[in-house]
Amino acid sequence: MKNNEKVVIVTSVAAVIALVLDAFMFVQHGHSLTSSSVWPRLLLFIVLAIIVNGLSFLKMRFCGYATILVNLYFAIASLAAFQMVSPRESAYGLFIQALSIVGILVGAAGVYYGAKQRADYTKAKIEKMKERMKK
Repeated sequence: MKNNEKVVIVTSVAAVIALVLDAFMFVQHGHSLTSSSVWPRLLLFIVLAIIVNGLSFLKMRFCGYATILVNLYFAIASLAAFQMVSPRESAYGLFIQALSIVGILVGAAGVYYGAKQRADYTKAKIEKMKERMKK
């Protein structure tokens, strides 16, 4: 499996986990999911995932950095849910904490694949420069 395919999978999973956790946190803090203050934040997760997934296939210069930053954002959103869940010892709290840990790990994997994506881009540029120097 190519690295850009891994980036798409990991980023999509991290976005879905962050989206679900954020929705749970909104409900926990008394916000209705139909509220106009909820949807912009939830849509932000979707838009960021779409942008990173698109950039990963284009293999542009800064796509690795975008992947790192967005997956770091998803990991931080999962960490926030881990810290804010209440009651922590209930089945609901344990589920949110477990899902948060998975979200943090998936976000960390996305950061790793973003760094690998950046390294692959640099290697390709170096190879291209070597080929030009041979001619």
